[in-house]
Amino acid sequence: MNTTVARPGDALAEDSETTPLLRVEGLNVTYRLAGGQLRAVRDASFDVARGEIFGLVGESGSGKSTLLTALMRLLPHGTGVTADRLELNGTDLLGMSEGRLRKLRGREIGLVPQRPMTSLSPVTPVAAQLRRLTGGEVDDERMHELLTDVGLGGLKRRLGDYPFQFSGGQLQRMLIAVAILAREPGLVLADEPTTTLDATVQAQVLRLMVDLRERLGNTVVLVTHDLGVVAQVCDRVGVMYGGRLVEVARTQDLFDNPQHPYTQALLAAMPSNRPAGARLNPIPGSVSGAHALPGCPFAPRCARADHVCREVDPLPVESAAATVRCHHPGGTE
Repeated sequence: MNTTVARPGDALAEDSETTPLLRVEGLNVTYRLAGGQLRAVRDASFDVARGEIFGLVGESGSGKSTLLTALMRLLPHGTGVTADRLELNGTDLLGMSEGRLRKLRGREIGLVPQRPMTSLSPVTPVAAQLRRLTGGEVDDERMHELLTDVGLGGLKRRLGDYPFQFSGGQLQRMLIAVAILAREPGLVLADEPTTTLDATVQAQVLRLMVDLRERLGNTVVLVTHDLGVVAQVCDRVGVMYGGRLVEVARTQDLFDNPQHPYTQALLAAMPSNRPAGARLNPIPGSVSGAHALPGCPFAPRCARADHVCREVDPLPVESAAATVRCHHPGGTE
């Protein structure tokens, strides 16, 4: 897979098999708040190849979910969104009318939400909600087929029940059936789809998403705060911090040879990287305020930072097998 992150103007083949399904260049998202503005995503650029699972990882507040919502064009009214390029299969999403976007959502872009229990109405039977989510295009027979495909064939007599009568894992499988199987969109956006599930169910849901990708050939952008999830399912990964996409690399390269100090700190903080009984290695400081800093957003927490890091926003550079925004990438001082 080719990494073409943050390289506006690169010549890419226009053949449908080689052109990335999703192209994002210079994406900025700004929330207008009572006390001023919050730049939630700053100059994010990445491509996602057809059939690829691309992970977005970072701490809470890093901008991951905002970026995903911007791809769906579902941000709150009044939110500022600009980009040099925001394309799905060669079609400009930024200039698209709301009417065309409504037709696109569900058919060409599927969304797997973060919390299945709160994504469904507690006072409406599940069957009615699933039909509504498919635009009324799925009859009972087809709905049963979809649920069987995600391992829920035994629940077909219970679809008149309400969401609270199902487990979180069952509800998430239902929403995966609707988002991925009902219309088979080319792009699936998954916003921390396993964050509320226990470890066993989490593994089952991740395996299901990978199996469906292999079967249907869809492209997935997966938001998570869990590097263990990234290691299991993602082909490439983008690390976000303070609204910035600070590193992008193939998953194996990122784990073997991380280039950004923040990525290195995240990996060092993983419990699986510590001997049994050893103290954990948390990242000092807080992400709070990182979006507003003039230089590198990680500079206040970085042992490698100097005055240039604090004052000058780093441009993306190639370092080892990654594209990284850092004045001192890798192991350099």
